[in-house]
Amino acid sequence: MFGLGVENAIILAGGKGTRLRPLTFDLPKPLIKVRGKPLVEYAIEELERNNIKRIYLSIGYKANKIIEYINHRRKFGAQIDFIIESKSLGTGGAIKYALSQIEGYDDIVIVNANTIFKINLEDMYFYHKRSGALITIGSTVVDDVTGFGVIEEENGKIISFVEKPDPKRAKTNTINSGIYILNKKALEKMPKEKSFSLEKDFLEKICLKEPIYHYPISRFITVNDIEQYKKAEEAMKNLQGERFELSHPLRETGPEPAAFDQAPPPLH
Repeated sequence: MFGLGVENAIILAGGKGTRLRPLTFDLPKPLIKVRGKPLVEYAIEELERNNIKRIYLSIGYKANKIIEYINHRRKFGAQIDFIIESKSLGTGGAIKYALSQIEGYDDIVIVNANTIFKINLEDMYFYHKRSGALITIGSTVVDDVTGFGVIEEENGKIISFVEKPDPKRAKTNTINSGIYILNKKALEKMPKEKSFSLEKDFLEKICLKEPIYHYPISRFITVNDIEQYKKAEEAMKNLQGERFELSHPLRETGPEPAAFDQAPPPLH
C-alpha cells in the first residue's frame, strides 16, 4: 500500500489581487477574510488536515503582512516557510522559482491561496501514482467556464487544456481548480523563461506530450474579484457547521476503498 508519499506543498500567495480592490489596497489577497477567516488560512488548514508536513508560502505583494500574520497565527502541524518573489513571475514562474528552492521531494502539492477547497490528498496521490502522471490537476465542473482553464479528457487523461477560452467555444465545463500534484520531473520540462503563465505557456502544451491527468475535487470556491468574494461569503455561510467526509469522488464508479490496501488498480 502507498503511504501518503506527498508531504510538501506550495501555496501561491504572491498576487496583487487588483480585481479585489478596494479590499486589497491595504491587504494582500491571501489575507482577505471570508466569514472572518483569511483565505490563506483555509488553504493551510485543509493542507494540514491532509497531513502535509511542510508548507512553502510563495509570496510577493505585501509579503511582510503575510509573514506577520503567519508568525502570529496559532501553530498546528505543518512547518511553514516563505519563498519571496522579488518581482512578479506569473503563476508558472512563481512555481518554477519555488521548486528550485526546495529539495528532497518526488511529488509536491501546489494550491492557490485564493481558493477554498476540500480534497482527499491521499486518494489524489494514489490516483497520481497509479496513472503515472507527470502532473495531476484537481478539477471541478461549473455552469459557466468564463475565466477558467477548460479540460477535455479521455478516461481521466487530459487530451486538451485551454486557458480561459471563449465560453461559447469551450468543449466541456470541466475546469482546472488550481490544485496540483507535480512530479519533480515537471520542473525540467518548464519553459526556460523566468516569468510565464503555468496555464497558458506550460499546461496547454505539456498535456499534448506528457501524461497529465485530472482528479475531481470535493469543493471549489474561488475568490478572484468582488462578485466572487460576495458569493464565497454566502457559500461559506451556508456551509457553516458542515461535516466533511473524506471520500473519493470517483469511487462511485471506481474501485472500492479496500482495493487501495493492495497495489492500486490499473486505470481503464
